[in-house]
Amino acid sequence: MLKAIIFDMDGVLIDSIGPIWESFSRVLKDEGVHFSDDYIKKNLARSLRDNLQAWKTEFGIKDYDLMEFSKKAGEIQFELMKKEKINTDLLNLLQESKKNNIACAVATSSLRWRAEKILDLLNIKDFFQTLVTADDIKNHKPAPDTFLAAANNLGVKTEECIVIEDAGNGIEAAKNANMKTVGLITKYHSADELKHADIVIKDFSELNIEKIKKLF
Repeated sequence: MLKAIIFDMDGVLIDSIGPIWESFSRVLKDEGVHFSDDYIKKNLARSLRDNLQAWKTEFGIKDYDLMEFSKKAGEIQFELMKKEKINTDLLNLLQESKKNNIACAVATSSLRWRAEKILDLLNIKDFFQTLVTADDIKNHKPAPDTFLAAANNLGVKTEECIVIEDAGNGIEAAKNANMKTVGLITKYHSADELKHADIVIKDFSELNIEKIKKLF
């Protein structure tokens, strides 16, 4: 039985992937770092903490304080996203979930300060019973920890959850948590690349509670 829907944040709740990586490039401009679309695709769900560690090896960047880098990049991101609004079809799904007493959670690799600011920007915080961020767990996607923590916070079994993700390693993390999955197609991941999801959608107009319940 469907008890909960767990949403990834970036790329799912908000079209933020472009601004995120643009901000990273701007902060690292003096170190000559540029991120290709292929690189972004491979590392979409990776946390900033893990990114900073990887970039030291891959690009030879200096040591950065996690929160300092996050705040600096975040200022750029929110300037680029200041006019973003919640997708109407996504809002319909959130309202339908609430009407059907299906719990909702956000499980993101973002830091908490940034996740809360995005939910405030979209004015949807009240739809979610819990928010799990990079601050809360040690092992990030594709490890299942983020989604397991969300289910635990909601008091539901993993097999009663479905995860909505836009990244391959996010789908993998959800599968590792024994959860059903919806793959959302974006410019970074095609239908074929998300084929391991139980449902693949082009946008939220293709998804509703009735369709999700058929998986359970």
